[in-house]
Amino acid sequence: MSNTDGSMNARSNCSASKSSSTPHNLPFPIHGSTIECHGDDGIETTGDIAAPLHVSTTFVSGALESCGQVYSRLNTVTRTRVEALLGAVEGGQAITYSSGLSAVTALIHCIKPRRMYVDAGYHGVRAAFKLWSERGSLGNEKFEIFTLEQCKQLFEQRESQPRTERTVWHPVNTKEERALDLIWVESPNNPYANVADIEWFSELASRTGACLAVDSTLSSPLGQRPLEHGAHVVMHASTKYLAGHSDLLGGVLIVHHSLSDVLACKLLAERTIDGAVMGNLETWLLLRSIRTLSLRVRRQCQTASIVVQWLEKQRIDGRKVKKVHHPSLESHPNYSTAARYLLLPPATFSFELESESQAKSFAQSLLLCTRATSLGGVETLIDWRHMHDTSVSSALLRVSIGLEESEDIIQDFEQALNKAE
Repeated sequence: MSNTDGSMNARSNCSASKSSSTPHNLPFPIHGSTIECHGDDGIETTGDIAAPLHVSTTFVSGALESCGQVYSRLNTVTRTRVEALLGAVEGGQAITYSSGLSAVTALIHCIKPRRMYVDAGYHGVRAAFKLWSERGSLGNEKFEIFTLEQCKQLFEQRESQPRTERTVWHPVNTKEERALDLIWVESPNNPYANVADIEWFSELASRTGACLAVDSTLSSPLGQRPLEHGAHVVMHASTKYLAGHSDLLGGVLIVHHSLSDVLACKLLAERTIDGAVMGNLETWLLLRSIRTLSLRVRRQCQTASIVVQWLEKQRIDGRKVKKVHHPSLESHPNYSTAARYLLLPPATFSFELESESQAKSFAQSLLLCTRATSLGGVETLIDWRHMHDTSVSSALLRVSIGLEESEDIIQDFEQALNKAE
């Protein structure tokens, strides 16, 4: 095993590499699933068609076959490969973490926000921001979490100022005052599949000096391209659609290329110290899974659209379904916004029945679909969300569509709906 391009050393020295959609210096660009199959070509020279699994935590010092690796907390060739793939798929510089929440926490600690707007549907992210504020308060730091209305007022206050090109975010001395430090948007959000106007938030970030981060987990890189609409950072809980098989924990931040030498390098340096790296097996599993990302997600989204239409018909016909939360429906409050931003309708959505008892009964009556939390796997899961997040309706059920046939999912939903009481 050798590495003639020196990419591992470039990584360890934080000379942030730019992901390319033309591996091997191809004379033509590649796209979509071709990137998923070849975005890491040339990083590791091996005769294996399938990427090998490396389990070593330490490497022979200075040996050519060590590929510049020293210790697995610092770097591994498999992690370099998976980050090259994720960066190429999303269109930025990828930094992987041991979980989605560790990725969120890493960005919070790197930005050190004191003024922030947080639109997070996932309760774990809300808890991460709450913990950051509480810890800072112990040191007499002053924190302010803005409401959307306050953000709109900020936007209008700065509308009269001279217009310039979009500000490229950069870290500043902590004593320097910004109107906002961090804007965190989850879109589509969990579990209502609400879609944010990313370009509006990008303009707000430009006017206030904030870093705009978008949690795009529910859409996957196939469903939405936040970096192309002005986001500085995209976050994915790679446990979900990127992994797709319910068998690994992981998270990733993808940083806009304009910030590779600033924010990405800082995140990489801090990760080395914090140690929140993916394990060797998890990294290898993620590398394997990305090869089929397009095939899996496109099929899941297609099936979800069919199931959503069936549920919407039950709602219209008055059959126990009170609401269906999916942005492909004209009844969804973000229907027009979703049409602007979503390339694929999400395969995770929610619907509400008439009562908590009906929701529980429906979930317990399913024969094919599995009652479990999480999302993005090849199996269809249904989750009574109130068990994990009491801020949502107790009559709400979240659905993550898998790779089963749509008619079979609908048959299972039909018999469960008949039993719901």
